[in-house]
Amino acid sequence: MKFKQFLWRIWRQMHPLQIIVLAGLSWFASFVTLRSIGLWLVSLTSNSIVLTGTTSRFIDLFGYGRYDKLLNSPWLITLKYLGILAVAFVFFLFFYWLFKQNLLRKQLRQVNLAIVQDQPMEQESLIPEIVQLEESIDKMRAHQAELIEQEQEAQQAKNDLITNVSHDLRTPLTSILGYLSYIHEDRYRDEVELRHYTELVYGKARRLHKLIDDLFDYTRLESAEFHIKEDALDMVELLRQLVSEYERSASEKDVQIIEMYTVDDLKVTGDGMQIMRLFENLFSNALRYGASGKKIEISAKKEAGMAIIEVSNYGAEIPASDIPQLFDRFYKVDKNRTTTGTGLGLAIAKSIVERHGGQVFATSRKGKTTFTVQLPLIVR
Repeated sequence: MKFKQFLWRIWRQMHPLQIIVLAGLSWFASFVTLRSIGLWLVSLTSNSIVLTGTTSRFIDLFGYGRYDKLLNSPWLITLKYLGILAVAFVFFLFFYWLFKQNLLRKQLRQVNLAIVQDQPMEQESLIPEIVQLEESIDKMRAHQAELIEQEQEAQQAKNDLITNVSHDLRTPLTSILGYLSYIHEDRYRDEVELRHYTELVYGKARRLHKLIDDLFDYTRLESAEFHIKEDALDMVELLRQLVSEYERSASEKDVQIIEMYTVDDLKVTGDGMQIMRLFENLFSNALRYGASGKKIEISAKKEAGMAIIEVSNYGAEIPASDIPQLFDRFYKVDKNRTTTGTGLGLAIAKSIVERHGGQVFATSRKGKTTFTVQLPLIVR
């Protein structure tokens, strides 16, 4: 098989006329070489005291006819030509190696020129070594283009982050400065109006504080240096604890929280604080945007080695075009950015889930919006 591949490689790399010339030159070189070796052996025999007269003694013993028959026997002639063929093949390999080295240098110059001009090369005429080199160079080019694209995306993301952060920080800060200027310049009628301005400033300051906290948490989660804890967590118990914490907020908005757990033992490995933060974001999101539906459903089940937790709320549907961007940082379905959220809650939730080896996605149809979290169960 390898010999066939070798012959096919020669046929691809050399012109038929070159093969014929190289084969003829190899045959001639082998004939000259063997002839020279033969003459050297004859000379060695003639000059040797021990070997001198060997041929004459053989003829005297067996006769000239048998000697002549032995010299012209088919086996000896076949052996002679096989020897010539073997030596010719060795010379052919040597000449082919010289040809290949010359071709390699020539094609390396072509590859270098193609790299300088940033142009692809025709690979059909290239030898395998150059083909591998060209493929490696193409992979390097593709990897370099990918790195440049990633750098451009990172730069764009950085610019977007600065723009969004500037907007979201400036809005409450402008309000705070405006109300404080009223207080500072005594432009309020009475203590009631003063208290009203103070409450407005306090609310804006709290929103500003939450935005800064969310930015810090998101940046920390995205950092490769951040390591999560690996504790055993009972998801059903954790969800029940969160529901009890949110029952008061839900009742204030006249929203009922419905729990549906098909299992009592649903354990995963993870960081308890981060998992709590994940579902706090989903619960808060459901209360903020699903209050008109009057109920929130929390379900948990096992499926294919995964813990499946769903948080559903009822009300206005999320447009299908917005679903893929829901977990992007600073993305809001409300394009006018009039909602009170920071736009980082779902991005933080996604980062937490992915750090735990899971995934999160959303669906919204027929007035029901569901956020589904999948986390790997502890293998027993």
